[in-house]
Amino acid sequence: MNLNDTMTVKTRNGVSRPRYRPTWAEVDLKAIEYNYKQVRRVVGKLTKVMAVVKANAYGHGTVEVSGVLERLGVDYLGVATTDEAVRLRDYGVRAPILILGSVLPSEVSSAIEKGITLTLCSDDLLDAIRRETAAGLRAKVHIKIDTGMGRIGIWHEEALNFIKNLAQDNFIEIEGIYTHFSSAGRDDFFTNYQIEAFEKLLAQLDGFDIRIPLAHAANSIATVNFKRSRLNLVRPGLIIYGMYPKHTFPKLIKLKPALSLKTRVVYIKDTPPGRSISYGRTHITEIDTKIATLPIGYADGYARNLSNKAEVLVRGRRARVVGRVTMDQTMIDVGHIKGVEIGDEVVLIGRQGRDEIRAEKLARLAGTIAYETVSLISNRVPRVYKP
Repeated sequence: MNLNDTMTVKTRNGVSRPRYRPTWAEVDLKAIEYNYKQVRRVVGKLTKVMAVVKANAYGHGTVEVSGVLERLGVDYLGVATTDEAVRLRDYGVRAPILILGSVLPSEVSSAIEKGITLTLCSDDLLDAIRRETAAGLRAKVHIKIDTGMGRIGIWHEEALNFIKNLAQDNFIEIEGIYTHFSSAGRDDFFTNYQIEAFEKLLAQLDGFDIRIPLAHAANSIATVNFKRSRLNLVRPGLIIYGMYPKHTFPKLIKLKPALSLKTRVVYIKDTPPGRSISYGRTHITEIDTKIATLPIGYADGYARNLSNKAEVLVRGRRARVVGRVTMDQTMIDVGHIKGVEIGDEVVLIGRQGRDEIRAEKLARLAGTIAYETVSLISNRVPRVYKP
C-alpha cells in the first residue's frame, strides 16, 4: 500500500467507503491457517481443538478469524460472553461455540435458542437452565472445575456431588468438563497439582459410570508444554495468532504472527537541541534532529507505557518513540533516517524490510503480556484482511 492507494473499509452492509485515517491493522488470514495447522500437528489427530476467539479474536477480528477456522474444520470456538457467541451465530458461523465465562440467568434462553454451549458452575445458573429446559429447550453445557485458578468454577473437592446430581437430568447434556491453569507459564509444580486434581475428579466420575465426552484444560502454554494436560481437547489462544507465550517456544512450535499494526507519518518538525517533546517534558532533545508525528496513540491501543521505550520501523530502519504516547498521537525521532517524508509507512508491530517489531517485545517493554498488547488495539483502528 503506498500513499496514493485508495484506502477503503467495508461497512456492515458490505458497502465500501473511504478510510481517511492512515492507521490500520493488517491481519494475515493465511498465518492464522498456518498456526492452526501447527497446533494440529503438535497435538495429533486424536485430540480436538477449541480455538479461543474471545476479545475480538485477541484484536484480530472474531468473525473473520472464526470463518477461517470453521473452514479448516475447527472442533470448537471459545468466546467469553453471550454477545460474542450470538454475534458469530448472526454472521453465519455454525461451528460449536462455548461461552467460557459464567453468564447471568437472563442470558440463558438466547444462548440455548442459538445452539450455544454454556459454562455451568453454579446452582443459580443450573436453576435458570432447568427453567428453560422445562419449556422444551435442550441445553448443552461444559462444567467448569476450579482446581486453583480461584475465579469461576466449582471447587474440585465439591464437584463430584454436583455432577452426580446433574447427570440424572435428561434435558441437560453434559458435553464437557474443564479447568483452567493459573500458572502454566511459570509454576510447573502447581500446574501439575491442578492436572492431578482434575484427573482425580475424572477418575471418580468414571467410577460412578459418568462419562463426559470432552475434557479440557490446556491453554496455549500447556498445549505445547504439558502433553499430559491435553486430554481429548485443547484450548489454544495466543499461538493461533502467531505469538509465543514463552521465549523457549520457537524451538517447540513454529508460528507466524498474523497481525501487523501500521500508520503513516503525518508531520515532521526540525527540532534543535533543548526542546521538550510531548506531555510532562519526559524527553529533551540533545542534538539537532527531526521529530515525526504519528496519528496513533493509547486510545488506539498503543500503550502509554511504551513512552520513551518502544521503537518503530520507518524506511526499514528503527526509530525510537520519544516523549509520552498521547491519546491520539505518538512522536518518533527520525533524525538518523535519511529522506523520511510525510506519508511514509511506519510499522509499530510487524515486519518492514529485514527487520521486525514483535508484539511479545512490546509487551515486555510495557510491563505486560502479548495477550493485552494485541487485544487492546481498539475498534477505531480498521482491520485490513489479507486472504
